Amino acid sequence: MKKLLLSLLLLVVFTKGHSQIKYSFDNYGWNNILYHANSSKPNYSHIDSFAITHKIYQINKHIVYYSTKGKASYSKEIIDYDIKGRSYLRLKYADTGLKQKIYLMANRNYDQHGLLQSSYYRSSFFTRTEFYVYNDSNRIIKTSYFNHKNKFSGQTNIAYNALGKESNVSYFNHKQHLGRAYEYYYHGNGQLKQTVLRDKKGKVKQVTDYTCDDIGKKVQKLKDTAKICSIKSYLPNGHIVTTTNGFNYNGKPYKTVDIQDSIHQLIKYEVYLGTKEEFLYGTTYTYSNGHLIKTELHNHYNPKKPNQRITEYNEVGRITKDESTYQISKSKQNIWKNTFTYNTYGLLTQEQSFKNGKLYSETTFSYNYYQ
Repeated sequence: MKKLLLSLLLLVVFTKGHSQIKYSFDNYGWNNILYHANSSKPNYSHIDSFAITHKIYQINKHIVYYSTKGKASYSKEIIDYDIKGRSYLRLKYADTGLKQKIYLMANRNYDQHGLLQSSYYRSSFFTRTEFYVYNDSNRIIKTSYFNHKNKFSGQTNIAYNALGKESNVSYFNHKQHLGRAYEYYYHGNGQLKQTVLRDKKGKVKQVTDYTCDDIGKKVQKLKDTAKICSIKSYLPNGHIVTTTNGFNYNGKPYKTVDIQDSIHQLIKYEVYLGTKEEFLYGTTYTYSNGHLIKTELHNHYNPKKPNQRITEYNEVGRITKDESTYQISKSKQNIWKNTFTYNTYGLLTQEQSFKNGKLYSETTFSYNYYQ
């Protein structure tokens, strides 16, 4: 949970100047468990190519948790796919023999054209249903939300310009009253120029400008405008360095540095915060014979001992090793290590998790196939 909250925090604060983050519970928890793919190449489609290739209609995931007292607890997860590789049902429950308690249920419904019509998510913490409306270009223009009592709880409307880019995103509350709206303006080449945030009365609350004045000039925070400036520089070795200066939602200046090699592979990404440009987060990408090693550092408790995560991928982009070191206080840390086993088809069959060298959990995967 801590890793999830940290990731969401970084996303909200440092999404390269975007003032509005859209989050749908439809994707909450629907991680692809067929295999662990390279996360630098996310697949936002509901269609899973592995499910299609192998004609998978169901995945069974069994987890055993080992406690320090020698006792074990169990859980089970099932994900169903249709013939076109779309996941449409997900169940998770604690398996205690004769007593099985479902603590997560999610499902998706598609129309005959494959467009997602609705999604449902129920857990111990919340229940939510979403319904979607599309335009003639199959882009979502309205999402309606309903709570655990099946009562309307909100709505998001999206408008697009002639280029198919979002021009307006409006959020409405359970009384269908406007809460806030974002307007997007673009340059002629389609690059984002400006974002305007308006409140429920239509008053401008914040303007985010993405146009640089002078090359290399540090941006200045204006009274009602957050200036976001990105500069590209090209090194003799062919590397491309993109430096972005701006202000986060707390008014603090930040800087991000993005470095790509000559073939546009990301090799480093760093985030600095404050007037002294204190290092906050960074990721380095190392490539060798088709293998990728990703090293993440995050300054959390102690700048001299940042949290670290090293993820190794094989030549086809699947995770083979994942090791994290977390500072739980200034003097204590936990080391988590995950190992993965795949079958000859590249499907994940086992995942083991170790905490400080001791086996913490073991997960096995089995598959059912269409004939």
